[in-house]
Amino acid sequence: MDIINQQQVERLKQEIGAENLPVLLDIFLSELSQYMVKLTDANNDQEAYLKEISHALKSSAASFGAEALRNLAIDYDGSGKAGVSLSTVEHKHKMLALLKETHQCYEKLLS
Repeated sequence: MDIINQQQVERLKQEIGAENLPVLLDIFLSELSQYMVKLTDANNDQEAYLKEISHALKSSAASFGAEALRNLAIDYDGSGKAGVSLSTVEHKHKMLALLKETHQCYEKLLS
């Protein structure tokens, strides 16, 4: 699966105008950066935070065409709502890795 769904990015560009796309992508990149910082904060309840960002990312990742991130967010959100623990280091590292990869792909798109 692709990190970025280019067709969705093009649809968004058509909806909001080419001049507005970089502004919104910057906001999305800031959101991803904040998530990465908080996920690396050991003083944070990581499981609760993974559930929180997974719920938020279902929507924002879909809007921006971040397909792989959206799919992981849907998986984690569903698991959390079903009572499945997201407390393993693997869950955190998988989300962090995908957040970083997605961030890098969108930075390249902007440059």
